[in-house]
Amino acid sequence: MPRETRRALSSSSFASLRFSSIVAAALRFPSVVWGLGFPLISTHRECECILRLEDRNRFLREMAEEKPTSKPVLQKPPGYRDPAAAAPATPRPPPRRQPLPPAFRQPGKPLPRQRYRRSRRCSCCRICYWASAVALVAAAILAVVAGLAYLWFQPRLPSFRLESLNATQLRVAVRPDGTFLDVVTKVGILASNPNGRIVVEYGDGKARMSVADDDGDVAVGEAAIAGFEQGRRNRTVVRFAAAAKGVAVDEVAGARIRAGFRSKEVRFVVEVRTKVGIRVGGKNTGKVPIWVGCGPVSLKQGLSGGTPPKCRFYLFRWINLH
Repeated sequence: MPRETRRALSSSSFASLRFSSIVAAALRFPSVVWGLGFPLISTHRECECILRLEDRNRFLREMAEEKPTSKPVLQKPPGYRDPAAAAPATPRPPPRRQPLPPAFRQPGKPLPRQRYRRSRRCSCCRICYWASAVALVAAAILAVVAGLAYLWFQPRLPSFRLESLNATQLRVAVRPDGTFLDVVTKVGILASNPNGRIVVEYGDGKARMSVADDDGDVAVGEAAIAGFEQGRRNRTVVRFAAAAKGVAVDEVAGARIRAGFRSKEVRFVVEVRTKVGIRVGGKNTGKVPIWVGCGPVSLKQGLSGGTPPKCRFYLFRWINLH
């Protein structure tokens, strides 16, 4: 083939290759091709450089879009307060409203009174102080009145003695089913009122008789006592009878009681429960419970007629008055 022919073919193939590259670049990146201008793209190598540069720029843009732009912001908990932040300013109370001058005030309306806050502690202290003072004054008045009343009436407690004691019947029966005791006793108690201006009043009571034994007391009957009134400087004997039948006792205790009854050495215990009150100047006071205990006293002492033994006198069962 002649040299001119080969040159024509090579120039035509190069031109076609150049044209196809330009067309491909224009179809893929039209903005770049038309932005740079068609005359600037003169060779196939320049077109490939442009394509590689555009691919690199696109890759960098995609990587930049995938990378997070900023860190996630954490939510602050409720009530969180930044220590570095300045303390909030305390709001000032609203200014007091000044009273209007007389020219602008409504006629007949007085000026508002200022209210003063009193401390609760001061109020409680004052209440306690006045209550203590009143209590002390009342106690002093009562003490003076009680002292004057004591000097005027000169009160003394009543006294009790066992006037008489007799066992009219005492029988110990030994049976196959046990030992039984039948007892009938009569008792007289002397009550004395030594007061010259006070009347003593006794309510209804109950008397209880028992036989004292080494193994324990044995109850041998009860009796009711009617209430009565005892005048000034008066002595009254209260009599009652108690009976018991078929009281089961131990065989040994029954033998001791029977032997003591024969020798008059058997001992009895008398207990009386009643209520007592006083009357002064026609006014009665309330009655309080008392307990009178006499014994143990043997039949020999009760029947001797000598000085009667003194009885114990308790107020509310546990306060010993004699």
